[in-house]
Amino acid sequence: MTRLVVVRHAESEGNFLREFHGQYNSDITERGHKQAECTARFLDDVKIDKIYSSDIKRAFSTAKHVADRKGLEIIKDENLREIFAGEWEQKKFEEIAENYPEEFDRWINHKSESTPPGGEPVLHLAKRICKEFEKIARENDGKTVLVVTHATPIASLTCLWKNEDFHAMDNTPWAPNASVSIVDYVKDGVYEIEMLAESKHLEKEGLLTNLPKKI
Repeated sequence: MTRLVVVRHAESEGNFLREFHGQYNSDITERGHKQAECTARFLDDVKIDKIYSSDIKRAFSTAKHVADRKGLEIIKDENLREIFAGEWEQKKFEEIAENYPEEFDRWINHKSESTPPGGEPVLHLAKRICKEFEKIARENDGKTVLVVTHATPIASLTCLWKNEDFHAMDNTPWAPNASVSIVDYVKDGVYEIEMLAESKHLEKEGLLTNLPKKI
């Protein structure tokens, strides 16, 4: 069995600016650093053997708070990246909604069937992230591994953990910034959920990010 602790990156510059930052290499904000440290403290009593992170700054900076407290190195993994948003990268959501009404409506209401113009299809992202996640699980049998990634990957992984079709992500809420999910990889494709998008530790400290529910 492999235990996987999955954390969404803390509040990013894109979250703060209400811009679509898919693979745009933005970092976390000052508030994001406070969130990441809060989550790192939340995980103080969890034994972690290895840390994997998306190589995008906002994920890596979040992972570093845990790594510093645990005295561990961070393994950068480009396959844990957020979706590539093509023409939407670094554009404000209100601008996207105005200039790409049909595509943006599909992103909001039928996310699993969405492809940002010039970008990566959501289903391609889902298969990419789930394949990499299972690889990490298989390679770390008997260990507890921290994985720091992004919103769309975690929505995709939630379908995997629940053994649901990827279309179920259309109704899957975004994991909050710096939230924690814990799952056990039992055997081929079988996961048991211990904790899902836990954010009470952030709420207690007044550190929850007020984000749109579906964007």
